[in-house]
Amino acid sequence: MTRQEAIRNLLQSQEFLDVMDELRENQLNSIRYSESHETVERERYYNRLQAIDEIMAHLESIARDSDIKDKAWKIL
Repeated sequence: MTRQEAIRNLLQSQEFLDVMDELRENQLNSIRYSESHETVERERYYNRLQAIDEIMAHLESIARDSDIKDKAWKIL
């Protein structure tokens, strides 16, 4: 199994997607229910959200990389 196939399988796993959604929701709730004076904590939660989004985008990019290369060869 190639790296792209392994990551594609991971991204097709409902359990994995559910865990990632749960992580995002936890961070959003932490922001939502933070006190007005907890700016440092909110910034930390926001940074975690950004990291989760970046990880998912990177995994999706790797999974799509082979599809993009295949389409490029079909055009040529």
